[in-house]
Amino acid sequence: MADSAQQLSDVEVAYQVLLNQGSTLYFRELITKVLESKGRSIHSIAYAMAEVHTQINMDSRFVHMGKGMWGLAEWLPQRGVRHADEPEATALDEVNSRRKKIFRDIQDDYAPGTQANEEDD
Repeated sequence: MADSAQQLSDVEVAYQVLLNQGSTLYFRELITKVLESKGRSIHSIAYAMAEVHTQINMDSRFVHMGKGMWGLAEWLPQRGVRHADEPEATALDEVNSRRKKIFRDIQDDYAPGTQANEEDD
């Protein structure tokens, strides 16, 4: 995997690592495996880990399972019962929906004229 890993992005390598592992990994272990697979020189391990962690956090294929553990969204069970005439909602849809809500809430907090911004002035 080392040769092919060097050509892939960090987040793609992380996806492959989790897929091959078949179970969740602690974020430091996952990121260490990504960096080892890439085989590139690292000036700052803290910076490299933060960069890969950010990429994983922003990619909807990954899900934080709690206590620093990361897995793949495709591993999550589908929730609820759907009727034959309803479109199928996936765990990934639910994760994306939560992320959109959080993003909207953050935008609302920093919108012009909000109390948080007025206190900063």
